[in-house]
Amino acid sequence: MEDEDGKNCDGQPSDLPLYLVEVPEAVKKGEHVMFTIHTTLRYDKKSYVILRQFEDIEWLHHNLITSNNINGVIIPPLPVKPLSDPKSAESLSRRQLGDNTKVLRGDQFEQDSKSVQKYLQLVLSHPKFGRDKNLMNFMKEEEAPQRVRLNKGLMTRLTSAIDSARKANHKDVDEYFTKQRHFSNEYLKAVKDASLNYNKLLVAQWRLSSSYRQLATELTSCTADRDEGLVRLNRILKLLSDGCEDEAVCYELKSSQGETTLGFYLDLMARFSDSLKDMHFRRTNALIDYQTAEKALEKAKPVKKAAAEEVFEAAKKTFEESSDEGRKEITSFTQLRLIHTAEALSKYAEIQMKISQDFYSQLFHSRKALLELQL
Repeated sequence: MEDEDGKNCDGQPSDLPLYLVEVPEAVKKGEHVMFTIHTTLRYDKKSYVILRQFEDIEWLHHNLITSNNINGVIIPPLPVKPLSDPKSAESLSRRQLGDNTKVLRGDQFEQDSKSVQKYLQLVLSHPKFGRDKNLMNFMKEEEAPQRVRLNKGLMTRLTSAIDSARKANHKDVDEYFTKQRHFSNEYLKAVKDASLNYNKLLVAQWRLSSSYRQLATELTSCTADRDEGLVRLNRILKLLSDGCEDEAVCYELKSSQGETTLGFYLDLMARFSDSLKDMHFRRTNALIDYQTAEKALEKAKPVKKAAAEEVFEAAKKTFEESSDEGRKEITSFTQLRLIHTAEALSKYAEIQMKISQDFYSQLFHSRKALLELQL
């Protein structure tokens, strides 16, 4: 029941999320990356500050899935595990920028913090998970919950992939889900291609920045000594070097800001598209079980009729739950996708325009200084 303030019988708000969350930073601690998480309970404004490593978030994700009925649910996607090993981060940087680069990208903990924050916001706002006790404890308990090692072996993933490929094209009995499953497959390909190609663009911008910095260094490598002609030349080269440095900073800013806006959105939607596909797969499994149980009931002998009917009713219930919940989830996902698209593109365009305008002004002044140089 709800009271006049919109709170339930426990005094908590009836609408989600119950907690507001921010993840302002992540730092390396030993072999792990530790996330600082600020949480605020909405109904009494009580605040908590907790520390969690990525494995704690993985364990939370596992418990949310295993403790709840996920029939028809599009599960908010778990972020990618951050790179905590400096050698791995350096290796990734060299693969992206080239072995000869003198500029290595720093850690991506800011991006990792943003991904964890978004994940927590999504599960806190989700009607299936938003009131889960595992989530509530995670958000306020000082010590992280005890966890066990999760099985993520190659054979488990291989079996799942084979099973998915075998059942993916099973004919559906509902035209709506037939169209939606086709859309999810096409969207999965499109958004992953977009994310991959956009990341290539970001890497290209970082490489250009590295090349401009190297050129700027080369332009100022001459020594003037007492040669008047060389002194004059160095004045020109210094201005050109400054211009190259400006361009390097410009490309770095464009890449880093693009990564936190459009890049972040495309990565989120790529992972969300996998969750959407998984939802359809689970519903297809439920349909296959339902149809199998129906056939078994038709062929069952009188002595086994009651047991077959019980299996049939359970399979029917699971399939109907998957279908009803799936319709709601697809509608919610569509709304979320459209809102995030508008926000990401708007913010991306605004930031990129501002960066371009600022550095156009700098290059204009560099060009003016070069033209006015008295030789």
